[in-house]
Amino acid sequence: MKNKIGFNLIFALLSFPIGLALLREFDFETFTFRKTVLGFLYLITFIVTIYLTFKKKTNSTDQ
Repeated sequence: MKNKIGFNLIFALLSFPIGLALLREFDFETFTFRKTVLGFLYLITFIVTIYLTFKKKTNSTDQ
């Protein structure tokens, strides 16, 4: 069987406001975060939610 890429709607809905908060926290004039720790926290959670949104589905019946 082919490996299918899954799409999880819940994580997609979570990644949208996290991405918006990440954009608000990033200063495009100096290319830095306004609050560094908070910016990295937003970035890490955004990457994790995007990964979990498009995570491949595994077969539970590998016989």
